[in-house]
Amino acid sequence: MPRYSKTSASRLATGHQDLQLIFNTVIGYVDCSIFCGHRKETAQNEAFFDGLSQLAWPESKHNKFPSMAIDAGPYFAELKNTDWEDRLAFAKFAGVVQIVSVQLLKENKISHRVRWGGDWDCDGRSLDEGFQDLPHFELIPA
Repeated sequence: MPRYSKTSASRLATGHQDLQLIFNTVIGYVDCSIFCGHRKETAQNEAFFDGLSQLAWPESKHNKFPSMAIDAGPYFAELKNTDWEDRLAFAKFAGVVQIVSVQLLKENKISHRVRWGGDWDCDGRSLDEGFQDLPHFELIPA
């Protein structure tokens, strides 16, 4: 069964308890990595200036502590990494995250819904988005 590396586990530990429960459940279904949880000012502004985020410090949900956002994606053992070019793998992974989060919300184990950075308006479509942040998952009110 997959488990998080020490690095991924420490990044996840900076996230809100709902995110921790969601992603600790997800790892039981699909191998994945946590790329970012809480993001400090320098890292947030770097992500903004590099075009990886549309928000400068302190506007991102990554800038709260605990973080209200996590960046995560599928991990492929044969690559010993994530395939950053495989958009479909990120979409499939997002589906698992969404299903897990909906189930945990139904069971009253979490108190937030999850929005994916590939479907900001939560309409189930990703091609209508102007900015896509496929590893991004953030908590929104239920």
